[in-house]
Amino acid sequence: MSRPVAFVLAAAAASVAAPSFAQVSRAPRAVTVEASSRSGVVQGVVRDDRGAVVPGVAVTAIGTSQAQARTDVTGAFSLPLVPGDYVLRATRDGYVSPYREWVRIGASARLERNITITRQPGLPDRPVLLASAALASTSAVAEREPSPPPAATTSLMAWYLRHLPRTILRDGAGDQRRADYRYLPSFLDWVVTESARATTSFFADTDFSGHVDFLTTNAMSSSQGWLPAGRPRGVANIVVGAPVGVHGDWRVRGAMSTGGLSSWVVLGEYEARDARMHAFRAGLSYGSQRPADMASVALLRTADRSRSVASVFALDRWRLRPGIELDYGLRLDRYDYVEGQHFLSPRVGARVAVAPGTFVTALASRAAVAPGLDEFLPPPSAGPWVPPERTFAALVPGAPFRSERVQRYEAGVEHDFGVIGHPRTLGVRWFRESSRDQLATLFGVDPAGATGHYYVGSPGSVTLDGWAVRLTGHFTTRIRASVDYSISRARWVFGHDVAAITRVMPSAVRPERERLHDVTSTFEATIPETETRVFVAYRLNSAFAHAAADGLSPMVDGRFSVQLRQALPIQPITGSHVEFLVSVSNLFRDPQHAGSFYDELLTVRTPRRVMGGVQVRF
Repeated sequence: MSRPVAFVLAAAAASVAAPSFAQVSRAPRAVTVEASSRSGVVQGVVRDDRGAVVPGVAVTAIGTSQAQARTDVTGAFSLPLVPGDYVLRATRDGYVSPYREWVRIGASARLERNITITRQPGLPDRPVLLASAALASTSAVAEREPSPPPAATTSLMAWYLRHLPRTILRDGAGDQRRADYRYLPSFLDWVVTESARATTSFFADTDFSGHVDFLTTNAMSSSQGWLPAGRPRGVANIVVGAPVGVHGDWRVRGAMSTGGLSSWVVLGEYEARDARMHAFRAGLSYGSQRPADMASVALLRTADRSRSVASVFALDRWRLRPGIELDYGLRLDRYDYVEGQHFLSPRVGARVAVAPGTFVTALASRAAVAPGLDEFLPPPSAGPWVPPERTFAALVPGAPFRSERVQRYEAGVEHDFGVIGHPRTLGVRWFRESSRDQLATLFGVDPAGATGHYYVGSPGSVTLDGWAVRLTGHFTTRIRASVDYSISRARWVFGHDVAAITRVMPSAVRPERERLHDVTSTFEATIPETETRVFVAYRLNSAFAHAAADGLSPMVDGRFSVQLRQALPIQPITGSHVEFLVSVSNLFRDPQHAGSFYDELLTVRTPRRVMGGVQVRF
């Protein structure tokens, strides 16, 4: 088909498929705003077989929706997509590209794909009709594809999905089982054969993905600068998951370490697709910590030789209709070393559109925070899950461990002002937080103790009221950042451990009333040319407890976490991806954990955690 004919057919199809101006004007704007804030992005660089960047390459996505982007003069492309399943292709005149990949896009997800195409100057041009537009491109495979039937009889998108190689998209069409097995008279033989067949089919037809981490971690005392305070520990971490049809994904995570403190953790969870009406997530985790030598047992101040934590959780975001969302969930934890043992942590929230791009939000939650929460429970943010590597004991000898009970209420307004692929949000909120038996975490109390050992006590209960302003979003195709500033007032009621805490760390006992200023920021950058990712988190507050010899009052201080991931040019397994990972942090608690505002402020002499290793993705 010649180019003019293809163009005429494309224009005719577009005129039939395109809605009228009246139809567009009547479409609810809230849906557009929601797609803008929930969409994901596929980005990367296209090179030829010699490593040179190739401009003008058409990268197309066919699936939940249809979209296309062309590479610029640097070979880079960025393709915004609403959440769902897609098939990616890359085509350009004069090139052959066998690249066809099935991908799943989540809300606000960013996928990186570096594509290689091969130059063939003698290849004839062949226009391809896609999404009612004539795109001049060459065949993406050496063999000739069958011509698609007319759009009036069959969906063009369905035709492309149907003619993908089965190694890229396993659509499961037809019965793939063999029919030439002879009759097996033995029931045992039949059971073994059918079991082997089912197992083989499961592993062959399931799109497994995940990663394996081989890490080394060590702690550095804040008083010794950057000198290691002990022997490094090895950590093995593995994540395996697979899709469940088009509904969601299951995932299993596990990690273990050995040494003076043997520990392991495991998590199994299921997560529904973000684009569904009920985007829920449910799972079960278990962690255990066991001292392997008498020195570690002595630090615990207890006869128990092990500690374990089990947790069951379920979270759901229910879209009642465009512009109205409910967010609710429940977590049940069991700590075998804490008084009371069983703890419930519910939460419920809402987000309602009141104008195009403007939402009213509300949240009510209650959380039980026990000593060791960060050691045993999976981190809410992305990154390796390190098994329990610290030991802890009660500051008052013989006192039982108590959990911190936190109740929090929020109400605010958010405005989305970004575009598809670059969502940005500005929000203002009021919050009120009440923490009973607020925990203080004290490192370095015993000069002879290990760097990774800390003591816990409660200086009392606190109520906090304040206002916060938050700006977050993708500010360029490569940078995502957030800044959260808050000002608040606190009122304290002293507890039973005040005297013991005053003797070892006076600044951890607060005045009855105080004002706090807090700035928490995150920065995430992606450099596709070198396949480098950088993540930085920093918290600055006017009321950190500190351990200066003459320090009786809180002071301005900061905490940070830096993580660098660099892709390596090796591929130990076909289709795998190897990254070098290094991180440095003196944050004691993940900022996204549902804890108290004061948890980090009342952590004193936090040692720096340095971690490095290799991650193999498959």
